[in-house]
Amino acid sequence: HRVDRRQRQMCIRDSRQALFDLLESAVGEVFPGCVALVWRDGATLYHEAHGEVATHRWIPAEGKPVVREQIYDLASLTKILCTTSIAALAVSEGALELDAPVPEPWSAGCPGATLADLLEHCSGYAAHREYFNEVEPYSADHILEKIVATPPDYPLRSKAVYSDLGFMVLGRWLEQTYGRSLDVLFSDKVMLALGLDDKPIPHLGFYPLHGNPPPPRPHLGRIAPTEIYDPDLHPGGVPSHFDVRKNAAVAHGFVHDDNAYVWGGVAGHAGLFGTAHGVLEVAKSWLMNLLPGLTPAVRDRFWQPSTVAGSTRRLGWDGSSPDGSGTAGHAVTQAAVGHTGYTGTSLWVDPNAEGGPTICVLLSNRVHPVRTNTAIKAFRPKFHEAAFQL
Repeated sequence: HRVDRRQRQMCIRDSRQALFDLLESAVGEVFPGCVALVWRDGATLYHEAHGEVATHRWIPAEGKPVVREQIYDLASLTKILCTTSIAALAVSEGALELDAPVPEPWSAGCPGATLADLLEHCSGYAAHREYFNEVEPYSADHILEKIVATPPDYPLRSKAVYSDLGFMVLGRWLEQTYGRSLDVLFSDKVMLALGLDDKPIPHLGFYPLHGNPPPPRPHLGRIAPTEIYDPDLHPGGVPSHFDVRKNAAVAHGFVHDDNAYVWGGVAGHAGLFGTAHGVLEVAKSWLMNLLPGLTPAVRDRFWQPSTVAGSTRRLGWDGSSPDGSGTAGHAVTQAAVGHTGYTGTSLWVDPNAEGGPTICVLLSNRVHPVRTNTAIKAFRPKFHEAAFQL
């Protein structure tokens, strides 16, 4: 038994070192830096910071090492941690039903669609539109008008098309249902409920942009900057999204997603910032049925695979690809659920992982200094393969 235990300990050390080396090799190539966290069956197996917060000369934190409590722009992890969590609570509480039709006037862009269709990304809404170049900041209502005027992109439930538009509408629908803004709903129904609201470093939260000047950015020194709006970094021509940031040289404490920025920083599809620990705690609340008000039956329903042909989606969450082509590769089981964020973030929860239920978090600012670095796509499966080997 002592030999077996020693061998297991050596395997754990070897796999930890392999994960550490993989993440170190990605610094400077995939992202400036990152925080990775792996939790299994009640124990944190890995929680390390790698690389630098920023690399561009315009950033005071240039060359500063990443710390475990680094705050990152979570991008589309907002969809599951915030919007999907609140939607699931609304269903659990009876405030909404999954078969409830999308209200007018938003239904113009998704005729016949329901709450479940929005969550499964099969409502007919287009994937993305550059509304940020059509309205002035901060104009959530004007963006909603643009969404309403955008015709359906495909027939309802004929396929799955990952859509920011659907989650923008979903966020506003939840605000209308409860009569509170999405950031307040998230703070009250998720953070306060989990005891994560009163901490020296905010584990998760929004940074609204309304007001002149906008509200202060607390803990700015702990937030990793994302994109640099430097024309010199784009010798082929200035990108279309630069006009939105006329008064900003960098997205630092301001949401990176351009539509979310013009929306006002608090949107259903993007806008949430946080630490790896914060992401883990919300993921654990889903896995272990710890989120007050979320019934086990509703949790299970939200994790059921979509019946749309070819879809890997659940309700809000994504699932693994049978052929291993997804962001988690072959590392997770078919029971796993997860999501990614454009800025270089990801979360996977596997209830049936070998060794026990496992949660894997990766936060980075791969869009620093520019969003054109897409090395994260090839890196994510490698990371998850190594992380789930711990």
